[in-house]
Amino acid sequence: MTTSAYQLSLTDQGAFVRRSEELTNSQSNRVAIVLVNWNNSADTLDCIKSLGSLNYQDSVIVVVENHSRPDEYSALQSQCGEAVILRQKRNLGFAGGCNAGIRWALRNGFDYIWLVNNDAEVAPDSLQELVHAMKSDPNIGIAGGVMYYWSDPERIQTAGGFMESQTKRGGMLGQDELDTGQFSGVRDVDYVSGGMLLVRSAAIAEVGLMDERFFMYYEDTDWGIRMRESGWRVVTTGEAKSWHKDKASAGTKKPYFIQHGYFMFLYKNSRHRLGSALRLYASHQLRPHLTRRQWRLAWADAKVYWMFLTRLAFVKANLQP
Repeated sequence: MTTSAYQLSLTDQGAFVRRSEELTNSQSNRVAIVLVNWNNSADTLDCIKSLGSLNYQDSVIVVVENHSRPDEYSALQSQCGEAVILRQKRNLGFAGGCNAGIRWALRNGFDYIWLVNNDAEVAPDSLQELVHAMKSDPNIGIAGGVMYYWSDPERIQTAGGFMESQTKRGGMLGQDELDTGQFSGVRDVDYVSGGMLLVRSAAIAEVGLMDERFFMYYEDTDWGIRMRESGWRVVTTGEAKSWHKDKASAGTKKPYFIQHGYFMFLYKNSRHRLGSALRLYASHQLRPHLTRRQWRLAWADAKVYWMFLTRLAFVKANLQP
């Protein structure tokens, strides 16, 4: 089924039923596996090797090369095997990098796109289990699995995401718990981590891509909310597993990118909470650093506000597939 057929099936009253019927009748299960690499070719190559052990055959690995250093790009290019490399002219961030890979997959007619953290390794049956979950209900738009810590292989990093009711911060189900089978089976969640996320092309055609104003963090949270608001289910299955080294591209700046993402998420999804969140961050972070004359930390805090405002003003969401 083409993208235009998906769009046509959503134009009148019986759309949701016809969407289910059309997807159920589709026999194609082609998957584009999208990794985003930025100056970390060693882990990306390890991830590609792990993906080579998948027992799912109908897939292609796509590496979005997010403007790494020349030596990193050369190492990746010379050792990536048959993986498709999409080299970018600048660092697009996680959301923009994923979108570059997703657009390539949509242009080439793939039915699903699997986002995988480049510093993760996957179980051989993980993709098969995710596709099986998708095929169980044509109204599932996103499916994730259980991600474990690389350094502690039985300890869960996330088994799906949830929204805290008061703050609207994203939380992770099962974080730091030992796996005792408590997340087996398929369950609905608020969102799925972009570190291991299978998305249906038909859902993207309706809902759009990740919002690139986030750069990194909370873009997956926002995507999950948008999917659910459009009537798509967002689920995890405990039978799909990966192990995450958690080598964040943001490095020591990770807390600041998370806070920026949270501000952007509130602006989009819970704007009445944004003012108090901005003030709270100033009183708990910026002001104490200024009082103690910790100028470097204070400047980093100030840049959270600056990044939020400038990306809001000058960066396009780029949701169009």
